[in-house]
Amino acid sequence: MRLKLSNRIMVVAAICCSPTPDALGQVTFIENAQERGILSYQMAEGLGGGVAASDFDNDGDIDLFVPNAQGVPDQLYRNLGGGQFEEIAKEAGLASILNNRAALWLDYDGDHLLDLFVTGDCYHLSDESCVDVMTLRLYRQTDNAQFEDVTSIAGFTDDLIFTTNHHRSGLCAADINNDGYLDLFTGIWSGEARLFLNNQNGTFTDISLSCGIGGAAAGHWQPIAHDFNRDGWMDLFWTIDFYENHLWLNQQNLSFIDIAADAGVNQEWNDMGVVIGDYDNDGDLDIYVTEITTNDKHNLLYRNDYSDNVISFSEVAVQAGVQDTSFGWGATFLDCDNDGLLDLAVTNGYFNGPWINDESKFFLNQGGDPVTFADVSAEVGFDDTYSGSSLIALDIDRDGDLDLVQTCVEGPLRVMENQLGQEAGNNHYLVIKPRMYGPNSRAIGTTVHADVANHTMMRLISAGTSFLGQEPAEAMFGLGRADSVDSITINWPDGTQQTLINVAADQVLTVWHSDCAPIGDLNGDGVIGLIDINVLFSQWGTDGPADLDGNGIVSTNDLLILFGNWGPCK
Repeated sequence: MRLKLSNRIMVVAAICCSPTPDALGQVTFIENAQERGILSYQMAEGLGGGVAASDFDNDGDIDLFVPNAQGVPDQLYRNLGGGQFEEIAKEAGLASILNNRAALWLDYDGDHLLDLFVTGDCYHLSDESCVDVMTLRLYRQTDNAQFEDVTSIAGFTDDLIFTTNHHRSGLCAADINNDGYLDLFTGIWSGEARLFLNNQNGTFTDISLSCGIGGAAAGHWQPIAHDFNRDGWMDLFWTIDFYENHLWLNQQNLSFIDIAADAGVNQEWNDMGVVIGDYDNDGDLDIYVTEITTNDKHNLLYRNDYSDNVISFSEVAVQAGVQDTSFGWGATFLDCDNDGLLDLAVTNGYFNGPWINDESKFFLNQGGDPVTFADVSAEVGFDDTYSGSSLIALDIDRDGDLDLVQTCVEGPLRVMENQLGQEAGNNHYLVIKPRMYGPNSRAIGTTVHADVANHTMMRLISAGTSFLGQEPAEAMFGLGRADSVDSITINWPDGTQQTLINVAADQVLTVWHSDCAPIGDLNGDGVIGLIDINVLFSQWGTDGPADLDGNGIVSTNDLLILFGNWGPCK
């Protein structure tokens, strides 16, 4: 049983001048990868390749890792600030020349340094070049931008099962047994799903068969983890090509059962990419799945209709206007204009056949009940005809709007800069970076809610999304004209909750998890001190967050509790 704690943190901020989200100006994306220091790129031959984004060096800017084809070194792009990159894979020890497909940043050993899990395959290589090839590799970060290969130590040496017909799928990480350590999901498009349990000592154990997700070959593509039934345990949705999708419900005992049919998400078309987000701002996460659009098949938008502890989805893509992207692959939800509504970008195409000139798609959220989207691909400049693969959203230059990074099968690696932040009077924003002191330092699995004058938004902190992609572990909210947020509520993976009150807009705010908030750590800094006293006095006589004894009023007894726990806390 997990203890549920609720605490609230008072943050001094500006007064909101206008609470209503409101789009300003025309969103435009421009491609400027080369100008930012992005070099030539060669994807591994096959159906797609990924890109992983995270702030691996903890300097506040988001970096990129890009797997490349056999014989071509992988690329590690360190963000120097403002979205200017320096390629440092060789110096960092990450310039592998194997046939690499996807990657994932995670802190697997809890030292608060991001490590890197890289996967590859032998798809369409010669039989000779596929002998004794390690297709799973784990690199531990030992110091700032220095990595060592710990694959054998970690226990990934038994993955020598690939032939030239095997194609690696996407990746995701989640803590599936609530021990604080991140576990790893990976799979094979023409093979089985796999789950590696983190043993807390730097090693992993393959429990794919015993947990229930392994054993059956299928067209596994992208897994994505979230607590769909809100029981405090991470579940898993996995897109499957040609077969039914899976929604694996965590049974809290290192096992899963598939409830996709009961939940209404078991489509068996050509499901490939997946992204989850609360596009209708109703407090639960919806699922968007990319397909090959034909006369009887189309992309899927599963609206989450969770109610009375029952997981249920309704498929509403046609109603919403996001059903057709032809040959769809990667996708991402992003609030491109910071109006408080999640928009949708999808990359498409195939390197031969009738889909060779498929245009990427950008759908602008129009709001309404039900929510509809408008196709504004040409207007915003995201209508390329490359054979797209992975697509992720991130604020690459920290100017307060979300940009796009896109991998293309025959090249290039594209950076699409959002020009919104360069307009005078643009909408406000807020970035929340939840962080934990324990082994899950990036707080993977956290949900963050922002309330702005009766307008509520929700974001998930995840590791693994889109199509063989990863977005950074932070939550970005568009605020429209509002220059502060009424409250930010963070639901941590351990079941505790923190709330920040009156948070100023236009900043990147790191919030650290505090286990001792209920005993006086009211500002979440891990120390019970003078700031907490000021917070408590500001709420004196009310039923505010500083009501430590829970009697409905902040009073002398709460002050005594605070003094009784004075000093650093764990």
